[in-house]
Amino acid sequence: MIDKNIETFILERSDTFLKAADDVAVLYEDHNIAHAKLLLSQYKYTRVPVVNKDKEYVGVLGLNEIVDFEMEHDFFYEKSQKTPISEIVNTSVATVQKSYQLEEVMHLLVKEPFIPVLNHKKFVGIIVRQEILKAFNAFVHDFTKYYDISKRN
Repeated sequence: MIDKNIETFILERSDTFLKAADDVAVLYEDHNIAHAKLLLSQYKYTRVPVVNKDKEYVGVLGLNEIVDFEMEHDFFYEKSQKTPISEIVNTSVATVQKSYQLEEVMHLLVKEPFIPVLNHKKFVGIIVRQEILKAFNAFVHDFTKYYDISKRN
């Protein structure tokens, strides 16, 4: 459990945690694999959220999932233009709801570079590990400006 003073300090910086859906590169589940590879490689993303036409969260997709799928299915370029990413999207990545708890997010970010944030099924954005780390960096540098720390006997 996170100490309440520390949690308060971190959450005061939480307005930077959520990167809104409109500011996040996404793929639509009906995009083809060739399009996904182009987006991921052009912008140097490791993975991006995948949504449906109603902007509901479907999963995430990265170059690792694409390469694994292509190797398993003896892929060639023409086939990647005809295959929708819905066939390979990773649906097992954890998500949080808009009313997330900091401790839950921190546990999930240990394994993931970002956590998709949903309002029920609707994709509202991502919490990026880097932003949480920035808040903790501020914590280690500024906490004693606001709080006294003393060792218990």
